Amino acid sequence: TTDNGMFHGSHGLAGKWYPYQESIRVPLIVYDPRMPKERIGTIDDSYTLNVDLAETILGAGGIKPHESMQGRDMSDLYLEKKDEEGKTALDRQPWRNEFFYEFTFFDDEVYIPSSNALVQKKWKFIDWYAFNETQLFDMEEDPLELNDVKHKPENAEIVKKMKEGLAKAKAEAEAGPKVKCERDVDYAINPKDEESEDDDDNDSKGNATQISEK
Repeated sequence: TTDNGMFHGSHGLAGKWYPYQESIRVPLIVYDPRMPKERIGTIDDSYTLNVDLAETILGAGGIKPHESMQGRDMSDLYLEKKDEEGKTALDRQPWRNEFFYEFTFFDDEVYIPSSNALVQKKWKFIDWYAFNETQLFDMEEDPLELNDVKHKPENAEIVKKMKEGLAKAKAEAEAGPKVKCERDVDYAINPKDEESEDDDDNDSKGNATQISEK
């Protein structure tokens, strides 16, 4: 897989810091010797995220992930191991059908604007909160995200639900487990403290998963 996509003029943008598909949708190829033969070479369009990678690797090694980790073992999508009740992991807990995206630029929210988004198969709702501006895209009708349909009267209820869903997803992320940093200071998984030394993007990127023999 890759860390992120890149803008080369799409939407008039360059770089990687925005919640449009060119940046947040990256390829993922999975090779797993445990994979059933009938799944090799198939494509799964389930939402997998960069936070799933570590848990998947740990799971393959038989290691329980730390309680602070927020991803999920991707082998749940292709290993159909059943428990005593005859249920698979997906029977017990269906895979996610949406995800929360976050990018926070601590030093200057205007130069590289911070943003949050709620991403679903049908809709994407983006909040450019430093500018008090939002966008709504119909991902089925407009996969290139060229037409903001937030102001269409027939989408008023969709906007309301997506805004509520985004607020809920953000609150859940901010209330997540805490981890101990080297400086002996507790930070949330999605820190807002300007003293954080992590220069990596605080975002979740969606992947289209291709299951391949190699």
